[in-house]
Amino acid sequence: MINNPTRIARISLLIALSVVLGPACANQPLGDHTDALVVERATSSHYHFSRVRVEPEAGSISVSGEVARVIPHRGMIPGKVRISLLGADGQLLEQTEVAPMRRNRQDLSAHFYVRLGAAPGAGQTVRLEHSGG
Repeated sequence: MINNPTRIARISLLIALSVVLGPACANQPLGDHTDALVVERATSSHYHFSRVRVEPEAGSISVSGEVARVIPHRGMIPGKVRISLLGADGQLLEQTEVAPMRRNRQDLSAHFYVRLGAAPGAGQTVRLEHSGG
């Protein structure tokens, strides 16, 4: 068993480290992001995008995320996620639909992933829409 002064010293050391290192770790970027792509989420009255990640790569764009109900409860998330890539002038460059999938039966959201074949460019917009539910 650890005596009381040693325990207090360890706890105070942990608190001091968390005060010093906490803000430094919180300011680190979670990933590479670019200002070239804008992400638009079209929410509905029943479903919303709880997490979206758009990663531009060489010659393609990968889009992943999660769709959840506005009022959280378990069950299937029907419909499809439509992902559209729009150019700087608003012209449709690429569009695809993907069915969201739950990780397990108790999950409250469903995830999706798609890779767009178009190369990322300045001023492009990735639009996400859930339809059919």
